[in-house]
Amino acid sequence: MDVVNIYLSGGMSGLSFGEQIGWRYKIIDSVKKDDAITVKPIFFNPPYYYTPLHKYHKTEKEVMEFDLYNLRKSDVVIVNFNAPNSIGTAMELMLAKEYNIPIIGININQTELHPWLLECCGRMCESVDEAIEYVKNYYLIN
Repeated sequence: MDVVNIYLSGGMSGLSFGEQIGWRYKIIDSVKKDDAITVKPIFFNPPYYYTPLHKYHKTEKEVMEFDLYNLRKSDVVIVNFNAPNSIGTAMELMLAKEYNIPIIGININQTELHPWLLECCGRMCESVDEAIEYVKNYYLIN
């Protein structure tokens, strides 16, 4: 069985833990429950390790290096533009773009995004469910 590493990118600062992680868990749970999946997904969920709400880390550099290390190992990135001004999210997208990692965007509220953020995304979805279906059909089902 093949493996696909999926990085779940999106804003965290200024958001509640539920806002940070709810959409991520929805993706993970939906994929795990789908019997049609033929490729094993491995998710990297940044707030599972570091969150602005809990200071388990000593420096922001530690957080950045850990997240970007995992991003470089990813096969696809799903980004939620839940915080469209997130500098960390923008940096993750640029690195993914440089590594030729496909980026699937989610813009639930149809927020006006900086053109460079739009250019980084190979596909822009209007809901988490649309992104889930797209990733399943193009990356997880042979």
